[in-house]
Amino acid sequence: MNVILSDIMAVAETIFLGGDMIGLAMVAGAILIALFAMRNFGQILCSSVLAMLVLGLVWIGYGGATSAAPSDPATWLSQLEAGWAAVDATSGTTMIGYLVTFAVAIGVLFLGRSLLFRG
Repeated sequence: MNVILSDIMAVAETIFLGGDMIGLAMVAGAILIALFAMRNFGQILCSSVLAMLVLGLVWIGYGGATSAAPSDPATWLSQLEAGWAAVDATSGTTMIGYLVTFAVAIGVLFLGRSLLFRG
């Protein structure tokens, strides 16, 4: 159990404290999309999965494996293949870490949004 918790904490630290501003912007965008798609707190799991899918699509499309914006179609295709290979190599505990991290972030923001915009 300690191994799983430490893996989840490592993923959360990598996401939010990793120092990559482009990656953080991608994560923030994915979380905001999932936050505004969520209608009640019971949809937290679905919203977390949506955030993971949005982040994965943006990360693969942008070329997150190389952290550089594609300049031509051939470069974009090679970055797409590298991004897909990186997603394919991701372990299950890392995926669970992303899911839990997104669920916590979306849950906190949803509660804040609900408290601010009552009525």
